[in-house]
Amino acid sequence: MNKKVLSTVMVCAVALSVAAPLAASAADYDTQIQNQQDLIDSLSDQQTDIQSQISTVQSEVDDINSQAADLQEQQTALTQEAEDLQNQIADLETRIEKRQSTIEEQARDAQVSNQSTSLIDAVLDADSISDAVSRVTAMTTLMSANNDLVNQQKADKDAVEEKQAEVTAKQTELNETQADLETQKGNLLSKQAELDVLTTTLAAQQATAEQDKAALEAEQAAAEAAAAELAAEQEAAAQAAAAEEQAAIEAAAATDVTATEDTTSSTAATDSTSQSTGTSTESSSSTNSTSESSASSSTSNSTSSSSSSTGSSSSTSSASTSEVRSAIVAYAQTFLGIPYVWGGSTPSGFDCSGLTSYVYSNAAGINIGRVTTTQEYAGTMISVSEAQPGDLVFFGSRGGTYHVGIYLGNGQFIHAPQTGDVVKITSTAYYTPSFAVNVLG
Repeated sequence: MNKKVLSTVMVCAVALSVAAPLAASAADYDTQIQNQQDLIDSLSDQQTDIQSQISTVQSEVDDINSQAADLQEQQTALTQEAEDLQNQIADLETRIEKRQSTIEEQARDAQVSNQSTSLIDAVLDADSISDAVSRVTAMTTLMSANNDLVNQQKADKDAVEEKQAEVTAKQTELNETQADLETQKGNLLSKQAELDVLTTTLAAQQATAEQDKAALEAEQAAAEAAAAELAAEQEAAAQAAAAEEQAAIEAAAATDVTATEDTTSSTAATDSTSQSTGTSTESSSSTNSTSESSASSSTSNSTSSSSSSTGSSSSTSSASTSEVRSAIVAYAQTFLGIPYVWGGSTPSGFDCSGLTSYVYSNAAGINIGRVTTTQEYAGTMISVSEAQPGDLVFFGSRGGTYHVGIYLGNGQFIHAPQTGDVVKITSTAYYTPSFAVNVLG
């Protein structure tokens, strides 16, 4: 009985050694989750800063668009001014052309009529003083008109050239300003596009970080649940050990009382026997011989019967185990195609240990625990090459496994692999387990 108590205590010690890393692992999740939160906060701050930059750039783009609109109005006005100027230029050119014709005509008339254009000649050719004065006056008037005509001609030509130069200068200035604004706008739009891409990238990184954080929180919850389950199992084992120890103490006390009573009875019997005669001794010897013979025969028959019974029981047990293995394999395969769900333990969705726990519970009525680190100790640890259909196959070192499946035989096992996948059959040659556990014996 003391050996059984010692064994129970050792089991509790092993359970405690497994619980310690589980508790530490659950605590580590706080640091990892906080790191993810810090990353999320940093990405959020960066996005806020970039949004501010985008707003600034957009304001600058709007300002450039406003300037471009003003330039467009100026361009429209300049185009109208150019059209008006072209009309003015056309009028001036017409007047210039007419004046040129008049000047040329006067020159021809003077040559044809041989009229003198000199004041002296006009005075000398005059018939009288009155005629001379008239001629001088006419000559002066004509010369003045011609001079005015020539001056006006020159002024009109200068005006045309000046207006043309003015329109050209304005057009050049507008073109340069518009080109500069277009360049600025193009640069700002490129910067805005880069900021938009950066915003999208940061948003994607933040979404990933939030998913990672959620996954860590789910893992933490699972680890805490596993730790709680293990703690409950430890408490139950400790209570069972205490109860067994108490029973052992009570049994030992009862044995001591019985031994004392047997000693007293034996002493009394010895005293009585010493008073018996030789005849009684012979009779007793004969009787003992007969009893021994009878006991020997009885023992032989009992042994034979026990051997026969044991053989029959062994055969029945073997057949029963084989049936259970087949039932586990067949039942597990009914869930092929069920989606993987983190923490899932029902046919609506399984994770790896949720599938194995559900199958063993419903197909064989065996509780192997909910998480891999508990299921590792549900039976005898064996190599993968020794695994039989229905055995559990684990990935990772014992005490820290991260995945489990059910061996189907012929180098295949069924499992719930990962998020985004479904319950399926995989070859051990493709995904090799670390060890196996024989739950059924």
